[in-house]
Amino acid sequence: AQAGPRRRGAPGSRLRPPRRYEVAALLADEGMLPAIAFVFSRAGCDAAVRQCLDAGLRLTDADERRRIRSICDDRTAGLADADLDALGWSRWMAGMEAGLAAHHAGMVPPFKEAVEACFVAGLVKMVFATETLALGINMPARAVVIEKLTKFGGERHQTLTAGEYTQLTGRAGRRGLDDVGYAIVLWSPFLGFDEVAALVSARSFAISSSFRPTYNMAANLVRRYSAGTAHHLLNLSFAQFQADGDVVGMEAKLERLHRRQAAVRHDVACERGDTEELFTLTQRLDRARSAQPSTGHQTEEAMARLRPGDVVWVAGGKSAGPAAVLSATHRRGGAQLRVLTPKRRRLTLVSDDFTEAPEALGHIGLPEPYAPNSPAFQRDVARRLARSHLARPRLRSRHPDPEIDELALAVADHPCQTCGDLERHRRAWAQRRRLDQEVAELKARVKGRTDTLARTFDRVLGVLEEWGYLDGWALTEAGERLRRIYHETDLFIAACLDAGLFDGLEAADLAALASVFTFEARGRAEPATPWFPSADLRHRWTEIERLHRRLVVAEGRAGLPVTRALDPGFVGLAHAWVSGDDLDEVLDDEDLSGGDFVRTVKQLVDLLRQLGDVAPVAATAAAARSAAERLYRGVVETSSTLGAVDDVAEVVPGESAPGRDA
Repeated sequence: AQAGPRRRGAPGSRLRPPRRYEVAALLADEGMLPAIAFVFSRAGCDAAVRQCLDAGLRLTDADERRRIRSICDDRTAGLADADLDALGWSRWMAGMEAGLAAHHAGMVPPFKEAVEACFVAGLVKMVFATETLALGINMPARAVVIEKLTKFGGERHQTLTAGEYTQLTGRAGRRGLDDVGYAIVLWSPFLGFDEVAALVSARSFAISSSFRPTYNMAANLVRRYSAGTAHHLLNLSFAQFQADGDVVGMEAKLERLHRRQAAVRHDVACERGDTEELFTLTQRLDRARSAQPSTGHQTEEAMARLRPGDVVWVAGGKSAGPAAVLSATHRRGGAQLRVLTPKRRRLTLVSDDFTEAPEALGHIGLPEPYAPNSPAFQRDVARRLARSHLARPRLRSRHPDPEIDELALAVADHPCQTCGDLERHRRAWAQRRRLDQEVAELKARVKGRTDTLARTFDRVLGVLEEWGYLDGWALTEAGERLRRIYHETDLFIAACLDAGLFDGLEAADLAALASVFTFEARGRAEPATPWFPSADLRHRWTEIERLHRRLVVAEGRAGLPVTRALDPGFVGLAHAWVSGDDLDEVLDDEDLSGGDFVRTVKQLVDLLRQLGDVAPVAATAAAARSAAERLYRGVVETSSTLGAVDDVAEVVPGESAPGRDA
């Protein structure tokens, strides 16, 4: 017999949306489980399971809990205990055994596979999922709950379309098991019943095409077809059919943007002076400072070169003087040194603890065996350090930059600095710049709507010829390599390959550098300061950025969408994983889920395998293949042997996504 739901907690106010554990308990009481509740954020899905557990909700009996654990053990058998701990196994299992689970792209595939198997078997009764679950996975339920009819679309919150609503609620009702499927929308004070009814009854589902000619596609069309045939094929596409019908909607959007521009201009203006001048000066100052060698980066790189036994100078405080390095660790959050002073004080030093880049004053041999936590080991190190008689290093002189000093003075003395609303003006100015860019891009799109896809194709060909990948209607040697690179930044990768930016690197460094093409940080927060394992990699990253600016200029001149900016936020993690670090060490202090880590590594493996096939330098190709092989281990390899849709990020319902049977 199935155990009834057990829960605690007092009823709350009537005038509020129901809490998640209240919804799950009500569905259990009404016999409407199993159910899927769509929550449009990963954190919200995880929080929902915690809230249900904290409320004492349990939806399983002893036999079901035993079967759940058996399935989970089977699906995660390929993961080491340390990896399971790093992925939060205990917390996840507590929810599973209670019949509660989250399902989203931040989970590793073995966990998602276990959730899917337990749900289909009727063991897990309540799943809180992002909209990813509505795509391509066979997990029908008796009831579907939509927490709210709005979701964040990347820039602003948007109401679900009729097609998205239908995609989500299509899970309700199990064939052969249920006579009725239940689709439930939770009450909200911000949404009227009429609006929900209109959404439910709508029967118009727009289909849109995101097809556009890419550099790789153009290279392959040139190789396989004549010019006339290639142009004809493009003009037969559905995207070209839709292109001419969008102008009216874009013109209306332009009018709305113009009204927002007028409102924002009022907030930029300041009675004390010209805010435009101040913010432009500030931008110039930031660019000038960033162009200078960074003291922080120099310090990080110097710390990365230190090894156990090196002696450094600690400045200031009671511990000022020489100190022996016991260990050095390097993560995206920065480098750390653990050192011991002659008085046996153990210190943890970060880059901010040094006024200038540290240098090894000398080196002392560390006792064996290496046991830094042993008092005897520390006494021996302290004695050896005291006998070394190493002197304090001379301070290195710094050279001021007159341009930076002049700009800094102009910014500091600007009359608008005394305005109490300066931050409001600054936010309005940044918003106005974004609006100006959006208006310019939209105007270009309106103008380009009269063009055919074939004309866009011609612009792509023009860029390829300008960059040496085409010679008339024929591929060059570099063009032959480009046609074998399948990636959203295909031309950019090919250009970096041809510029030699991947040459002369060991496997770990090559994986780290290639990760800038595959990683994209989630959310809108400012990206963390990137960490590079060496000065050489930082220099190569600077060259990649310079090459990107050149490509963006060429694309803008041709009227093409520009290649997206790259993100170096995965460099340290890729380097550590190839170097053999454990999962808990790699993810330590990183704002990255296990699922995102696995997905990014698998995308990186795919790119490195392509580089291993196309790189013109044999050593580079070999290093790429080696890096791909060394990345493909542990949780990454285990996740690749399963059938979960692990490479699908949260996407808009209605878009295509890979599918599978349960």
